[in-house]
Amino acid sequence: MKTRYVLTFILLFASLSIFAQRSKDESTALVLTDGIIYSLPRTGIRVYVKATQEKFFHGPYFQYAEAMLGLKDAASSDRESWTINDIRIETFSEADPQQVHKAKGKGAALVSLTSSGVLAGINKEVDSEEETAAVSTFLADTKTPEYPFLDLSLNPFFEKPDSASRTVLIVKSLEEKAQEAAHTITKLRKRRFKSLANAYEEQLPDGRAYELMVDELGKLEAEYVALFAGKTFKKSFDYCFDFIPGENSVSGEVVFRFSETKGVLPKTDLSGKPIVVDLKKLEDLASAQEKQKSQVEGVSGVFYRIPGKAEIRIQNGINLMAVTRADIAQFGTVTPLPEELLDGIHQIVFHPKTGGIKSILLK
Repeated sequence: MKTRYVLTFILLFASLSIFAQRSKDESTALVLTDGIIYSLPRTGIRVYVKATQEKFFHGPYFQYAEAMLGLKDAASSDRESWTINDIRIETFSEADPQQVHKAKGKGAALVSLTSSGVLAGINKEVDSEEETAAVSTFLADTKTPEYPFLDLSLNPFFEKPDSASRTVLIVKSLEEKAQEAAHTITKLRKRRFKSLANAYEEQLPDGRAYELMVDELGKLEAEYVALFAGKTFKKSFDYCFDFIPGENSVSGEVVFRFSETKGVLPKTDLSGKPIVVDLKKLEDLASAQEKQKSQVEGVSGVFYRIPGKAEIRIQNGINLMAVTRADIAQFGTVTPLPEELLDGIHQIVFHPKTGGIKSILLK
C-alpha cells in the first residue's frame, strides 16, 4: 500500500515539474480563457478661465476733483466689477462606462491597461500619465485694507489755536483739507519735474539714488491724486470646468455662469449669465468600410477607437469667446483590432485621450 502511495506521489511531482517548465518556456503563449475586462477612453472638455476682480473705493475729496485738479466725472461711490481675461480649452480622458469590453484568448494576455482600466497598449508596457482632478474654488476674494486712504494730508486737521483759545480745537473743513492735498500734489509735481530736468544745484550721489527719488515722488503723487480720483485694487483668479460630451453634437450646454458684479459662478447659480459650449461633430475620420467592420465582433475581443473631429465653441450669448478643433473619442468609431496584429510580435500603443492607434512596431 505504501509503495503505491509513493509511486503516485512521484508521478504527480513529475507532472507538476513538466508543467512548470512549460510555463517558463517563452515560446509557449499564455491563453486566458476567462478574458480581461477593459474599457476604451472617452474625451472630456476642460475649460480654463482667468478672471480679474476689481474693487474700487471713491476718494474722500471726489467732489473737488474737477475744481482743484481738473478731473471730470470722479466716481462718488464704491463698486466691485469682474472681467474675464482669458479662456483656454483643453481635452482630457477617462474610462468610458459605455465602452467596456472583454479581451479573450491570446489577446487577453497581451493587453496593457492604465490604472483606471483603459486599454493602453498591446504586447508593450505603456507608462500612462495620471489625470489630475480639476478643482475650482469660489471662496477667493481680493484682500483690501480696512482704511484704503490713510494719508489724507501733510498738514494738521485742525487750526492752530490762538492765545485766547488754547484748549479749543477748530477742525478744518473738508474743502480746506482738499485744498491742502491739491497744493501738495502741485508741489510734488514741481519737485519731480526739477529732478527730471536736473535743475537742483546739489546733485544726487549716483544714478540709483536719482531713480529712487523720482519713483518715490511719483508714488506720493499717485497716492494724493487717489484722494480725488479714487483707488483700485485688482487680483486675478483661475477657474477650471469639465464637460463630458456624448456621441452627438452638443448645443447650448452651460459650462459655468458669469456676473459682472459677482464674478465666475458655478452653473447652478442662476444669478449669473450662462456661458455655454457648442460641439459641432465634423466628418468622422473612419471610412464607411471601417464603420462596417465595427459591426462585426473580433475573435479576440480587442477593440480600439478611431476618433472623430469636433469644433468647440465657448459663447456668452451671441458673443464668441473661444473656438478650437479637437479629436473627440465619442464622435468616432469603435472597431476590432486585426487578429494578425495579436501574434505576439507586434507592439501597439494607443493615444491615451482618444483611443486611436499611436504606433505599431515589430518586437
